[in-house]
Amino acid sequence: MSRRPRLILSRQAVAQNYQRLSSVSGNAECAASIKADAYGVGIGFVAPILWEEGCRTYFVAYLEEALALRELLHDATIYVFHGFDPQDFDVARSARIRPVINLSEEALNPKIKQLNPAVHVDTGMRRLGIPQYEMGRILDLVERSNPSLLMSHLSKADEPQSADNLIQLELFNSIRHELGGACPSSSLANTAGILLGPAFHFELVRPGIGLYGGSPDPNDPKGFEPVVTWQAQVMELQDVAMGEPVGYGGSFLAPCALKLATIGIGYADGYHRILGGQGEVAIDGQICPIVGRVSMDLVTLDVSAIPNIKQGTWVEIMGPTISIDTMAVKANTIAYELLTRLGPRMDRVLV
Repeated sequence: MSRRPRLILSRQAVAQNYQRLSSVSGNAECAASIKADAYGVGIGFVAPILWEEGCRTYFVAYLEEALALRELLHDATIYVFHGFDPQDFDVARSARIRPVINLSEEALNPKIKQLNPAVHVDTGMRRLGIPQYEMGRILDLVERSNPSLLMSHLSKADEPQSADNLIQLELFNSIRHELGGACPSSSLANTAGILLGPAFHFELVRPGIGLYGGSPDPNDPKGFEPVVTWQAQVMELQDVAMGEPVGYGGSFLAPCALKLATIGIGYADGYHRILGGQGEVAIDGQICPIVGRVSMDLVTLDVSAIPNIKQGTWVEIMGPTISIDTMAVKANTIAYELLTRLGPRMDRVLV
């Protein structure tokens, strides 16, 4: 018996999710957001699959991520969302890494034209990006930097009925019109933006969460294929009598005689503590509730309804039965956080 939990990673699921998003994107190039170690799934696992499926453009957050990706994909186009400092320009140019310009001052460096940058304009997110009210600076920046891409980011794409999506779209189109075609390509849509329809696609889309099996809004599952199946084995079985406490603080009292199983996962592995007493797992497709608190390394399950369970039985924490969106709703979070918090001490099995 292995006492370590494991992540089973599906190549086929990554490929199918990319092809679905690419198909929905129509004539737009389907790039990929592969930041944060491919949303926790693993850049070394995901990037070669996407390349084989035809993905040629990638987005990361930091230059260090871009350099690691360049080692894997020698001919890819790679953009760095957060840009980088002037002292890094020569390294980036040598590795053919493209910065995303978020501040007008970043275009003052005369080397910027050599890097084929993207220009990020803020149309309503109010975090990174040059705001539309600085249109004069945007025009000057574009003239100085000769960008390969104009981009912005939707703040409410996961709310399809929100009027803010159309407001941002109109503002982005207005900026594009004022630039008069100075940028050869434009990009506005992430996974949720792609699903809003063709008006949001432009020349390039950059999906993230859909590639990895999650939905932009966990309360509105989009049916992407599960890339990650998270499993752990039963380490111990116990019979408890009615009224006996379970776990730290005795927060759970058995309402009747129960059979409990302990598995080797916990919040150190990224299993949210809030799931104590309300999370669920699955054994052979049958749902079992979490009882008691989630510990650092251990979780206790009620397996009274599972016949013939034994030490070593594999338990699905997340996967085909317990979808990442279902788990996100239970944990009052989103699929993005669940994936990026998966701990490093689990075995990874590629299938």
